[in-house]
Amino acid sequence: MSERVVRVLSALERMGRRYIREFLLEEGSDPSQLRSNWYYAFKFLLSKLYMQGRNDSLSERYLGKMQECLDSYFLPDSINKLEALVQGGYIPLTADWEKFNIENSPLWQKFDNSMGKQRDREMVLDVLKYISNISDFNIVNHSIAEIEAGRIREHREELKLIWGVGPKTSAFYLRDVIFLFNCELSSKDSIELQPIDTWVSQVVESLRDEQDSDRQLPTEDWLVLHGGGPVNSALINAGMWYLGKHSFSLILRLLAEGNISLEMIES
Repeated sequence: MSERVVRVLSALERMGRRYIREFLLEEGSDPSQLRSNWYYAFKFLLSKLYMQGRNDSLSERYLGKMQECLDSYFLPDSINKLEALVQGGYIPLTADWEKFNIENSPLWQKFDNSMGKQRDREMVLDVLKYISNISDFNIVNHSIAEIEAGRIREHREELKLIWGVGPKTSAFYLRDVIFLFNCELSSKDSIELQPIDTWVSQVVESLRDEQDSDRQLPTEDWLVLHGGGPVNSALINAGMWYLGKHSFSLILRLLAEGNISLEMIES
């Protein structure tokens, strides 16, 4: 690996730490609440699962509308509301959706197109089905227990069985759980913490060396190979997103601060 790539990866790791400060902690992801409040943990999971296959701002708008709807339905008595949905058969209790009459669900009746595509709204019901089979309904507690038991790979595959959940969003959720709770992982599990979006793909592509034998490695495998362990590779991954998302504002700030000269731009 060239000296240039080493420097860039080190900078990206620092950006990943900024992601934790600015997006995980400042957005209100309180670790103590995630462990003690099933509904808070449920909404944390949804905040990751909604970031799928479209512009981030659109996903965020859909998510905001869905969260408003869920708050109006579940709060203040969220556990009893979930138990009523389960007991009434108002969420799909088996994998066979054909036997579930979705139109009868009082929660489904509150959903509309402002909360995303039909797949997004069905995903919310399927997440509730998954959560209803957890003893305390708390998805974050369940995920931490699975990670600590060395079953992160199996747990991720289980999450991907939820309607609408794929490789990117399942890894996104697990990566941020690791960040918040400092869970220990073995190097073989690094691959489970690599959500791959357009920003990550573009940065990795720009760092690949034409002469490297790993030139043809998939993006997530390249990150694992060069990342230096589960947490570091996950931080680099988050830093790549941060760089892509904020590249315009970062360049403007560097220009204003004089950290980029006109000579550098013109050369």
